[in-house]
Amino acid sequence: MNAVQYIARRYLFAKSGNNAINIIVKVASFGVMMVAAAFIIVLSGFSGIRTFNLDLIKLTDPELKIIPKQGKTFIFSDRLEQILKNEKNISSFSKVIEEKVFITYNEKQKIAKIKGVDTNYYKVIPLDSALFAGHLPQSNSNELLMGVSLANELSFVLSGNSFETIQLMVPKPGKGLITDPRKAFHSKYFIPVGIYQTTSDHDRTYLYTDLSATQSLLHYKPRQISAVEIKLLSPMLVEQVQNNLQKKLHKDFVVKNRKEQNRLIYKMLNTENLMVYFIFALILLLALFNIIGTIIMIIIDKKEHIQTLRVLGLQLSEIKKIFMLQGFLMIFLSGLIGLFFGLILIFVQMKTPFLYIPQTNMPYPVEIHITNIFWVICTLFFMGGISTYIAVLSLNRS
Repeated sequence: MNAVQYIARRYLFAKSGNNAINIIVKVASFGVMMVAAAFIIVLSGFSGIRTFNLDLIKLTDPELKIIPKQGKTFIFSDRLEQILKNEKNISSFSKVIEEKVFITYNEKQKIAKIKGVDTNYYKVIPLDSALFAGHLPQSNSNELLMGVSLANELSFVLSGNSFETIQLMVPKPGKGLITDPRKAFHSKYFIPVGIYQTTSDHDRTYLYTDLSATQSLLHYKPRQISAVEIKLLSPMLVEQVQNNLQKKLHKDFVVKNRKEQNRLIYKMLNTENLMVYFIFALILLLALFNIIGTIIMIIIDKKEHIQTLRVLGLQLSEIKKIFMLQGFLMIFLSGLIGLFFGLILIFVQMKTPFLYIPQTNMPYPVEIHITNIFWVICTLFFMGGISTYIAVLSLNRS
């Protein structure tokens, strides 16, 4: 160990003769500890929220989705069916129809989306796991599955003994002026038999029913659909199967993965995480200003020691290294201690939750990610180095 490292270590752990300096050092170090702990806790909280939101998306959106390049619908041809059946990495696929509808129930009206699905749909999307009440719609029926938010807005209460119906209407295709509003819509009555719960936006938007019932409402042809939703044998195969299907389907169709289906949500989650990082990096920078002032005060307090070191032959650059190393170690050790306590709190929340989402019994989601720890440590390194460098510049004037 050279003289610079030895003296820096002694200065780091030795108490000053001035008690005020000792208190200031402890307060500044404690501030860095708290910010580092808060930094990792908030990043881990946002990682948990991200995973929680993406898990909810898995209940509503498939791993792959085939939609027409142009228009809203297409005919599900024998060729397309054969391509899907020949793809060995596809576990199951479902034909679906999505369209906006106008709902009428007990003098209440809402605009929503109807989603007609075939018998394979619940193998592709595990919506049965999100069932809140009732049961899934039967095939070849006019039964309906409704989101809990939409049911609340319509004041609909599911009862096992009643067969209440809701009316769904869609505009008739065509051009020109509407002379008789009563003839401007196709309508059909459906029986709600189940209520599901996923995300609030999805719950208040989507109604699920049988594919043939939806085709009847929309006056579609028997094989006319709007999309094919696909489940794979493994999520790791998404990119491979997507590329294979896109090559075989040429330019008539677009194959989208889950991220491409939810670009806005992914972009929002990434932006929020980035903003949180920059906000806490700024808070850490403000805490490090205390360290700058503390190191300057230590330099002033050690003025006699500095003169002694100069007499013993140490250069000004070496004395700067002593205080830079002392300040850097002070910041880094304080940050690591704060990081350690933050990780303990996160681990406790994961194993024995003590924080819950308001108005629910659901623990607040948190996750420990190596990348979050890496970014906290890198930020401490970078900002700690800059802070100590700024502080030791005062030696040029001493």
